Parts: sequence; structure tokens; C-alpha cells
Amino acid sequence: MTITNLPSVLLEEIFSRLPLNSMRAVRLACKTFYTLSKGKSFAKLHIGKEAVTTREGDSQMILLMDYNLYLISVVAGGDPYIESKDTRLVVWNPYWGQTRWIEPRYSHHLIGCERFTYALGYVDNKSCRSHKLLRFIDDYFYGPEFEWYEIYDFESGLWATLDVTPHWCISLGSHGISLKGNTYWSAIKRNARHGLTISDHDHIICFDFTRERFGPLLPLPLSVEYYGYVTLFCVREEKLAALQQNNRWNPYKFNIWITTNIEPEQVSWSKFLTVDMGTETPSTNESFFIDEEKKIAMLF
Repeated sequence: MTITNLPSVLLEEIFSRLPLNSMRAVRLACKTFYTLSKGKSFAKLHIGKEAVTTREGDSQMILLMDYNLYLISVVAGGDPYIESKDTRLVVWNPYWGQTRWIEPRYSHHLIGCERFTYALGYVDNKSCRSHKLLRFIDDYFYGPEFEWYEIYDFESGLWATLDVTPHWCISLGSHGISLKGNTYWSAIKRNARHGLTISDHDHIICFDFTRERFGPLLPLPLSVEYYGYVTLFCVREEKLAALQQNNRWNPYKFNIWITTNIEPEQVSWSKFLTVDMGTETPSTNESFFIDEEKKIAMLF
């Protein structure tokens, strides 16, 4: 029997005794070791851990688990003490190769992890763009209800709390699309219906980074009776495209629309194309790409 034939549990125990700087060699040894070291169970136990020693002599480890950072104090003969550490945000500018680390002011955990939604936008000044970061949470879908909205200004380096009373709902799985410095999401009217998911979104909503406020709910092209999966996409940084799939009547057919006018408080649409996939159901929760001139759509 070779080491590659050992049970994965035993291999994890063996690898956990190696120093972290040896894990690269382990991953390069063979495909089995690489897959094991990248697995979820191994990550929960070992990745992100680094032993340190406090002045009192207690051994401590930094543990990354379920997207949260923990500081664990290990005392011989006693139970470990686990303290959660807030996660910092990092924004990367690939053009200049610069990063900015941002410390959140507030932490709210739901179902074991943070469920904040983030959006990056900017205000066009005369000489440059002033970037801002929107951070918010809405537990309407997960209960009990809780809302928190705040914005970070990159120039001042300060957070500001926004006074927002949402008459809409943006689910955690709804990815915002940046357009002309603002961000758009698919959304629904609050308290309009119960038991809704991302597939029931029948409007879009914009956060205006210049005014630092949300606009009104804007209609999607098709009527509410048609609503199904909705995916948004930016076209040449000038227009917004919406893919609508009717899961109720024909899950294999979908429509793509493009805006003829798009502002934080108004929108108009024009149909781009209608596609019938036959027996193939598109996965429209992901991104898609269109070529407006050649009338081509590519779905992932």
C-alpha cells in the first residue's frame, strides 16, 4: 500500500502536521494530494491557520472557516476559546496595481455568516472620478427583518450611515451591474407577495452614487404575469441588457431586451432577440454576453 491509497481522513491528519510552507510541495506531488488540499473539509481545518504565541504563553491560531476569520486560544487541558474577528474589505485597482484595505464599522451575522451586499460606484467630478462603496444588508428574505445601509468615501476614508426605508427587496443572490457610475439590481416590491426568490424579480432599481440614494422601482419590459428568471448585463458601458426567462409557461424560451434610455429614475426598453433553446434549459442566474451589431448572445 502506498500513501496515496490511505483514507482521505488519515491523509488530512498527516498533512495537518506539516508546516504551512510545505503545503505547496504537497499540492505539486500528485493530483490526489492537490484535490485533497483544496477540499472543503481540509480547508475548514487547516487553511488559514497559523500558530502564534501570546505574552501569557497561550497558543493561538488564526482560522478561516465559512468565510469568517476566527482567533482560537488553545489551553492545555481546557476547552479552546474562539473569538470572531471582523473581516476587512479590500478594493483593488488593476490599472495602478494598488489596493485599499477598508475596516467595516459594523458586523451582522445571519445563519453563521455575514450577508452584506456591496456595490462600487463613482461621482464624475471635473478633473477625476470620486469613488464610493455601498454596503448594505436586508434580511427580509431570511428574517427577522433587519436593514442597514452605509457608504464609504474613498477620498475622505470615512463611512456614513444612510437613512433608507426600503419599499423594495434585493435578494442576496442578485448581482448588481455597474453602469455610468451607478449600480442596478433586479428587485421586487416589498410585501407585494410572499415566499419570493430571485426568480420572481419583476423590476430593477438603481443606487445613484452622486445623490447617495436609491431611485424608484423601474419596470422590466415584460408584464408581471410573465416574470421568471432575470439576469442583467452591461452593454459597452452605455446600456443595460435584461434576459427574462418564463419558467411557468416555457422554460426553454427567453427574451433579451436592451435599454434605449437608462437613468436612475427612468428606463425604456427595446427587444434585442427571442431565443428558443428547444430542450436545453439555459442557466440564466449567471452572466451572459451580447454583440448588439451581430445579434449574437452567449450564455454561461
